[in-house]
Amino acid sequence: MKEASIIRELYKDRKTDIILDDCYFFDGKYLITTDTIAEGTHFKHEWSSAADIAYKLIEVNVSDIAASGGLPKLAFLNLGLSQFSEKSLWLKPFLKHLQKALLKYNIKLEGGDTYHSTHTNLTLTLIGESKKPIFRHTGNNDDLVYITGCIGLSYLGYKILKNNLKLPLDIKKEAINRHLRPEARLELSKQISRKYKVSAMMDITDGLIQDGEKLALASKLKILIEVEKIPNISLLQKYMSIDEALSSGEELELLFLSKDKIKPTKDFPVTCIGRAIKGFPGIGFNLNESRYKPKKKGFLHFS
Repeated sequence: MKEASIIRELYKDRKTDIILDDCYFFDGKYLITTDTIAEGTHFKHEWSSAADIAYKLIEVNVSDIAASGGLPKLAFLNLGLSQFSEKSLWLKPFLKHLQKALLKYNIKLEGGDTYHSTHTNLTLTLIGESKKPIFRHTGNNDDLVYITGCIGLSYLGYKILKNNLKLPLDIKKEAINRHLRPEARLELSKQISRKYKVSAMMDITDGLIQDGEKLALASKLKILIEVEKIPNISLLQKYMSIDEALSSGEELELLFLSKDKIKPTKDFPVTCIGRAIKGFPGIGFNLNESRYKPKKKGFLHFS
């Protein structure tokens, strides 16, 4: 079964619509999210260090809190350790850098569990706070579609590591770093929500194609993306296809909707890449005023 089918099966008895946001909001104040990164699916020990994996585990969870307009506060950690990762040679640096990553965001670790696993499986649950949370399902007709930073580098980094591609050193270093240690856009999220009225937002973890579709379906809108407006897309085409850039996962950039007209700056990398309109919910792409239909879907948890 595919991920979407599993979720529908879990909620088949619910009479109301399933609202799938980055975080669950409860008690008028708290946000909760949980994410697992698994060996072979989200990282490989061959090229990810213990430090890389520790930071990725924290960042992918903080990204959910950032996408919901909140601040992370408390964490619970589950460690599924293999014969390789339970050894102190790996585990001690992992725990050291995990603590550094938690300290970076002033997150308190309050509990968790450990168990033996055939492969390394790491799960973090975060509790955050927000007075004005931002959801996926609250987008409006005629909203502008914005993205932070650029997309495509994470998949390019994966290609470099997997195939030992020869690229210019600056691009190679940036792409590998994005793949191994993506960073949550928490500070940028705070700036965006403070300066502008955001109607809906989520982070890009499974690629713009899939995540844009999720945002569109949640808000019951048609999201139209102008591919040529995506930052650095023409530069990245020297090293990868458009489909690879659009389907690149674990970018941790923010995708959001707003009526406000926002201009990007060097210190505020936010770019308008499309518009949300009434229509059959979903996502569509245009390239140089012509319809563009991607052949890739992006990262799939189950084939």
